[in-house]
Amino acid sequence: MKVAVVGGAGAMGRKLVETLATFEEVSEISVLDRDEERLRSLVTLVGPKVRPITFDVKSDDFSEHLRNVEVVASALGPYTVFGDTVLRESIKAGKNYVDINDDWEPTLDVLKLNEIAREAGVTALIGMGVSPGVSNLLALRAASELDSVDELYTGWVVAGTQTEPGGARPGAAMLHLVHESTGFVQVVENGESVLAPPLKRVPLRYPGRGAIEVRTVGHPEAVTLPRQFPELETCANVMVAPSWWFEQFAAAMAAVDSGSLTVTEAALLIEDGFSRPSDAPKALRTPTVWALAHGQRGGTSMRVAAGLVRWPDGLMAGATCIPAAMAVRMMLRGQISQPGVVTPEEVVPFDLLMEALDSLYVNPSMDLPLVEVAMEEIVQDT
Repeated sequence: MKVAVVGGAGAMGRKLVETLATFEEVSEISVLDRDEERLRSLVTLVGPKVRPITFDVKSDDFSEHLRNVEVVASALGPYTVFGDTVLRESIKAGKNYVDINDDWEPTLDVLKLNEIAREAGVTALIGMGVSPGVSNLLALRAASELDSVDELYTGWVVAGTQTEPGGARPGAAMLHLVHESTGFVQVVENGESVLAPPLKRVPLRYPGRGAIEVRTVGHPEAVTLPRQFPELETCANVMVAPSWWFEQFAAAMAAVDSGSLTVTEAALLIEDGFSRPSDAPKALRTPTVWALAHGQRGGTSMRVAAGLVRWPDGLMAGATCIPAAMAVRMMLRGQISQPGVVTPEEVVPFDLLMEALDSLYVNPSMDLPLVEVAMEEIVQDT
């Protein structure tokens, strides 16, 4: 079967193409990208399955390149700029679709295309990376241990946002982080979806580990998970980092909001790293990506966490694009087939995805389980 990957020569897309090329089901990968040099290097790296196509999404015609493929995958960011472009072309061509959209505003925009996609018989799976993506499914796993859920958080460790060296500076991930940490973001508070300033400190405890230092950040999980759990009183995506890091990060984001620092300058500042005080205490460690649910189990208030303990090679690119590639393969196998614009928690089978990821998530040790589930009674939240 044939797959098209738009933006496939970029830092994220390359890992998506590399992974797809290992699948027996995939005979050819049309890689659409405007960077000719990166396209040539991708052919050398991946091999004969790659069909490189020099393509400018802003001006070129998609139709001939999508005609003979089964699935279109988009790694073209930022999604705040290209959010629905590739999806609309995929629907027009009648092709199933997967992306790694990690911005909450375009997530809300593309969900409005649900009826159009359904009428075209297209399954359009959005946000199928690590966060969102794996994190959404971890949220389902944690919530499955409870009879009812009041609060639902998805979280990730800031140290896990690194990408492989050698790319452009600042990296897209850092620009995205600045965007999602300034202005206003959508969260659920007191049972209502509201716009609130990011970087709010939330007092959380991770079962079996203790209090963790987190701040809210804009992300799609907080706008899609409430569709599955309409009873939620609270829902947010949070970052985990030491308090000294958050202090310097928050100051930089405030400077962006005030206009005294540009987004690019702030992203470079984050990439260069903040100064760690010599007397800084050792931070409590959590899994790199996790979800935390608060609710009732058998009449007792409980908190349940489900976390990804192992990590793949390729740092953030690997963690983001390997799950997306697995979702493409599930579509090719008919394991994901619900028409419409759908999110991971709606259609991706948790056990099948974890089974697919298991052999590729090798760090720090295969002796560890891929997913850790922990729970404890809520005695007193502080």
